[in-house]
Amino acid sequence: MDIFIAAERAFHLIPQITLEVAQDRLEQKKTSLVSGTMGALLSRPKPEDIQLVSVESRLEAFWQISVFLRTSYERTHTYTVPVSGGEIQHVTALGQDLPVSVGAKGSASFSLEGVEHCMEERHHNFTFDGAGAKLDLSKYQDFAKTEITDLEHFSPEGVLLVPPQAHASTVVRTVLAEVIKPVQAQVIHEERVNLEALDINFRPIYALEYNWVTKNKRVVLEFDGLTGEIHSGGKKMGSQVRGMLTRDLIFDVTADAAGMLVPGGSIAVKLVKAAIDRSKK
Repeated sequence: MDIFIAAERAFHLIPQITLEVAQDRLEQKKTSLVSGTMGALLSRPKPEDIQLVSVESRLEAFWQISVFLRTSYERTHTYTVPVSGGEIQHVTALGQDLPVSVGAKGSASFSLEGVEHCMEERHHNFTFDGAGAKLDLSKYQDFAKTEITDLEHFSPEGVLLVPPQAHASTVVRTVLAEVIKPVQAQVIHEERVNLEALDINFRPIYALEYNWVTKNKRVVLEFDGLTGEIHSGGKKMGSQVRGMLTRDLIFDVTADAAGMLVPGGSIAVKLVKAAIDRSKK
């Protein structure tokens, strides 16, 4: 099996909605969002009872992986060919004299051995959140983004950069386990797995913390800077962010690691990784 890994890339998705606009939209809806349905029914708060406590602008990571698989193989197969009547004793086909048998229901047929030459090609696309959970985040694929060429020094002013908890090896392991399936074959001519895209993306999220003063209740509202979606059960992540964001740490799919993920994959990955590393110099 040959495994090829494309050059890893990092992208910053450009916010479509500014923090100021997001804050204005949340301000207009804060009463219902903070109090919730039950709170609104039992004791609807006044807008002045809900005060903005803090604002967090952050970039959250998610993974995007595209994989292409090609398998070329041969397998033997026995074909059962029906004949026109039970009076037929045998059939000569492809230079072979083949006996005709009659089944339990009176149907007559003969068997022919053949070799099937097969080619399977498949494309798969996967997205994972920063924790490594498989999620459909395809809604973000058409938004404008810029490539981050210097990941170690990427630090937008006033924005919290949240490193992914799951590194490349984790999500690649999940992808390979899902897409690589055993093949029923007598001869395998080619098994090829191309990781055509191994990208990490950072999307803008605004987290605004409000305090319902009369009830001493705090709620964090999250606003998606791309889609404008609002999530009332949000959280602030500033105190939870740990560790540095480095390319070697995040993109940790080395040749040896890939060899452990897929037995026999190490040699091919070493060759391809070497070529990629040379192209980066």
